[in-house]
Amino acid sequence: MDANRLLAKPWLPGVELFHADFSGQAFGRHSHDAFAVGAILAGVGGYQCRGQRHALPAGTLSLMNPEEPHTGHAESPRLVYRMLYIEEARLPALLGRKRLPDGFRSLNPTDDGQVAAGLAQEFERGDALALESELLAVLELVFVRHGGLRAARPAPRDGGVTAFVRDYLEAHYAEAVSLEQLAGLVQRHPRHLIEAFRRAYGVPPHTYLLQRRVREAKRLLLGEQAPLAVALSLGFYDQAHFAGTFKRFTGVTPGQFRRGAVT
Repeated sequence: MDANRLLAKPWLPGVELFHADFSGQAFGRHSHDAFAVGAILAGVGGYQCRGQRHALPAGTLSLMNPEEPHTGHAESPRLVYRMLYIEEARLPALLGRKRLPDGFRSLNPTDDGQVAAGLAQEFERGDALALESELLAVLELVFVRHGGLRAARPAPRDGGVTAFVRDYLEAHYAEAVSLEQLAGLVQRHPRHLIEAFRRAYGVPPHTYLLQRRVREAKRLLLGEQAPLAVALSLGFYDQAHFAGTFKRFTGVTPGQFRRGAVT
């Protein structure tokens, strides 16, 4: 069995996400030109690094610094994990810091589930705002916990920034919006923008945008448009993405909502 996938986006250079699901495959001694942040989801992984042999059960992180040689293999019949690769040169801009983190001291600390959840990123979809927001959150989390990075200072005073961004999202809810684009509009670092927006409205910008799309979807579904047409007109990747998002915020699928409205 081999269901591995290596995912990347052209508008997100220096970032890759590896979905590993295999048995029997082994990786010879190698290194990466990037920080590697991984989480074991099922089975037991193993590798040799820093002169020691390591076994990583589910619930364990796998953290690597750039150019750190290691091997890799499955200790169990099946191994499932996610591994995020971030080029070193991309970190200062992504984290909003002037200097790089010190690097990972522990190779395989245990995880409370937050890092693993953060690695369940939407690379397959075209939602740049959600993907960039999730990426910043998981990088901040893992480098503060395990990479010697100090927790971020509170974001600067609002100064009308979040209201401007909210109004922009209200006006452009059906368009593809990126976090970099929003941050550029108000001259704030993406991390500061997310923090200030959440403080003002209780949710980050990408969640606000999805809520706005769902609100508009309800109006359109009460008309004559089919769910697929509604999904595409509102910027969802496909009907499945639309249905999952709609149910997440309403508790019912678009079809159930429509049927309930006409009965």
